[in-house]
Amino acid sequence: MYMKTILLLVAVGFVGACAPLPESERRIRTQADVERYNATVSSLGEQLVCEKERVVGSNLPKFVCMTYNQRERLASSAVNSIESLRQTSTPSGE
Repeated sequence: MYMKTILLLVAVGFVGACAPLPESERRIRTQADVERYNATVSSLGEQLVCEKERVVGSNLPKFVCMTYNQRERLASSAVNSIESLRQTSTPSGE
């Protein structure tokens, strides 16, 4: 039960933390598009990182892109959520 709660919280974090991309980034469909876009930005945090993800209920993968900074914030948020769950589920005597 504890593991299911953690997985659900992480999944909600992934969905809730995704901010819509600016118009200039919405046209990115391939890795070549990503490389062209990344050549135009100056900092690592602004560069896009894209992956193909399987969508539940579909056989077609979706190309999902986030900036490096967005991925870092999402990962940090997931870790914080898991730590928060661990602290609240541990009896105070331990």
